Amino acid sequence: MTKVDEAALKKRARAMLIAMTDRAHWVYALPHEAFADTCAFILAQGLPQTEVGDEGRVVRYGEEEACQFVVMDNAALDATLVDASGEDSVDILKALLDQHGFLPQSVIWETALDVAQPKEASFALRMLAHMTVAWDADISDVFLLHLASPDAVARHEAVTAVTLAAMVARDVEPALLLLQEAKKREKFPKLSETISEAIGVLRQLGGQPVELVP
Repeated sequence: MTKVDEAALKKRARAMLIAMTDRAHWVYALPHEAFADTCAFILAQGLPQTEVGDEGRVVRYGEEEACQFVVMDNAALDATLVDASGEDSVDILKALLDQHGFLPQSVIWETALDVAQPKEASFALRMLAHMTVAWDADISDVFLLHLASPDAVARHEAVTAVTLAAMVARDVEPALLLLQEAKKREKFPKLSETISEAIGVLRQLGGQPVELVP
């Protein structure tokens, strides 16, 4: 990496942090083995456990909007994902990250942009999708890069990541634009069908009419 490249990566990571802070919604990736300790740490802060799902792999804490956490054991990403929301969650989140460390967003960006390594890049793209609390040009560009990959598997992974990002950001319009353009280019019938299904899901989430396909 050149110094310019490193500066650009840090700029993208900073933009992501600013977006999280503006919305009081932060998502970080911790080591996978930190799941149990993370749950215990948050519980020790006095936040009640309010919901458990996916056979114990997703746990929600906090009853007030000002301080809520969701801890996810994501084996596919080899990470524990921590989703914190509300202004009062900041101190707890900082203490948690200081204790366990986390995967810097700049490193995730670096890997996601290295499309010469499609498996690792797709892996990082999925992680970025979990952290997309708001869309910007850089986020759209990296998804577009993957949607235009010559590797059909990478394109399929990108469709999943774009859909996930729209759900995290609660903003379907940018994702719909990306998927609609990807569908126009797609030559593989099965993948084209997958893109159509993703578009339908996002239209439903956004309250838009869903195109009925016979």
